[in-house]
Amino acid sequence: MVEKALGLIEVRGFLGAIVVADAALKAANVSLLNVETVKSGLNTVQLVGDVSAVRSAVEAAVEIAQDQPYYLHSHVIARLDSQTDSILIPIRKEESKEVSKVETTSFVEESESNDLDSLELTEVSPEPLVSEVEETSLEEIVSDIVSDIVSDIVVEEEDSTEGQPKYSEEELKKFKVVELRSIAYREDKVDLSKKEIKFANKQLLIQALLKLKS
Repeated sequence: MVEKALGLIEVRGFLGAIVVADAALKAANVSLLNVETVKSGLNTVQLVGDVSAVRSAVEAAVEIAQDQPYYLHSHVIARLDSQTDSILIPIRKEESKEVSKVETTSFVEESESNDLDSLELTEVSPEPLVSEVEETSLEEIVSDIVSDIVSDIVVEEEDSTEGQPKYSEEELKKFKVVELRSIAYREDKVDLSKKEIKFANKQLLIQALLKLKS
């Protein structure tokens, strides 16, 4: 423990505490540990420091306040025992936390300020939304489009003509059986043998010829 003595001055009211604390701090090199308030408006001013300094500070404060109605008692504990000092440890810790909190806040604010100052605004060039297209003449594009259209038309015409019946039913009904047999003999893909063609009737021949595709 750095401090060797504890000075206590008990007064009534906050005004008396301010007066004696100010007088004590001005009289000697001591530190104000705390002003503890208890019931009925009683306040205890706590001073810490060297034994001689604490005695001088307490005597100076008492000399000013002893004739005032707010002064009650005073006492100096020299060479404060470590176990007695443990009573004051919570007060010291609380003060240390407050100081640390203030220092931390100040450090954070200073760091944020430095970070903002160190930031450099960089100009971002927008990327092109559309990639560059290889140069192609308008004539080539039009030529390709026309070629594709013509190819599609030719394919559609071929598809439309392919697979249609070679003979119509109305046309075949106009022929006689002999004529239908003659036509069937000439067709290589007819679904009848020559013997079947020879003995087939008109309806059977028409059905066989309708199956032929152009």
